[in-house]
Amino acid sequence: MARDFVPDTSALIYALRQPKRLLAFDRSIRSGRLWLSSVVVAELYAGSRSSTEGVMLDAIVGTVERGRHILTPTHEEWALAGRLLNRRTRLHGAVQPRDHLADLLILVSAARLGGEVVTANLRHFEPWARLAVSAGLDVTVRPLGEV
Repeated sequence: MARDFVPDTSALIYALRQPKRLLAFDRSIRSGRLWLSSVVVAELYAGSRSSTEGVMLDAIVGTVERGRHILTPTHEEWALAGRLLNRRTRLHGAVQPRDHLADLLILVSAARLGGEVVTANLRHFEPWARLAVSAGLDVTVRPLGEV
């Protein structure tokens, strides 16, 4: 069975800047399989480059909100993200939490759905996904392709 999926920020930036991809995301939203992370929403609004991008983002967020497919990390998921950061530091050396916390929050909240994170930055997400799976989470990552 196909997993529900959560696009990360890089995947949605790619879609916002390529109308053909945006249409594919629109189809995915209507299919009910796409969930939008509130972490991604914050990052996208913070990095919006134009009023046109802002309007497109408003439309995407509004559509997903109406379908009740916004995924907001819980207190427990925030704590789990902190534990995973700590575990990676113990296993592989220090990392800067600020550089990884958003990605971890997206990943652990996607695990609540047994979901899949779709990213244009697979190399960055894969080590975190392996760590999450080793901690018992049900989550996968896949590269951005036809969504």
